[in-house]
Amino acid sequence: MWMSSPTSGAARAEALFVKRRYFPERRVVLVSLELEAVSDYALKPLRLFSRHGIRMLSCIVQSHPNRGSVHASLFLDLTDSSIDPAELLVELRAMPHVRRAELLDLPFTHGEARLVVFTLREVHSLFSMLRELGAGGEAIMYHMGLRAGEALAESLSRCFESDRRALEYLLLYHESLGHGRFELERYIDRAYCRVVVRGLVECLGVGSERPNSQLFRGLLAGFLSKIWGEKVRVVESKCIARGDPHCEFEATVA
Repeated sequence: MWMSSPTSGAARAEALFVKRRYFPERRVVLVSLELEAVSDYALKPLRLFSRHGIRMLSCIVQSHPNRGSVHASLFLDLTDSSIDPAELLVELRAMPHVRRAELLDLPFTHGEARLVVFTLREVHSLFSMLRELGAGGEAIMYHMGLRAGEALAESLSRCFESDRRALEYLLLYHESLGHGRFELERYIDRAYCRVVVRGLVECLGVGSERPNSQLFRGLLAGFLSKIWGEKVRVVESKCIARGDPHCEFEATVA
């Protein structure tokens, strides 16, 4: 079985800082939604939260006038509400226009329950600066994704009954963050998967003779390596940066 390297002293110190900001008396959950793109898509969920005394701590919504769906992720504080997380999920899934709803009931820290947003232009400026560093910058992006994927896998693997469900949630969550439109095209448990991404944020507006993704490729490798328990190699076989219609990633056990 493949194991990651020990956590560095700096990483341990950072984790301790975030942990100290965790408020154990709060009941915080993460809800991710896919909804039909109707004009009042937000009203019924908000009324539901208000009726049950649920506070919204942080929220991000992705919509586009030419697409038929809306994606959102919300951190909700259920401390002053009498509703159970499982009951909340049942009510959300029963709502009109809700295509998909998932809820994570984990001991979130303050740092985890705060969504931080960058515009596409700001993100592109950051990616451009790292690419200017050459192979070193690409390695930084890949390992940023790798570490993030490992951390997400540790949390999500406890919330879903199968590795596939955990991966599907990861893609739903990142779509709600505006990173692209994700589709799990093929999945063979602990052996192979293929993910198609349209409009992958790190490859938009980039011209390259070779596949461009480092961040998402690393994220997928780190995530699958953790949940499959084996080192996973991820190859970007298609990329919009070199003229392909979409980005495509194939993951295999190394």
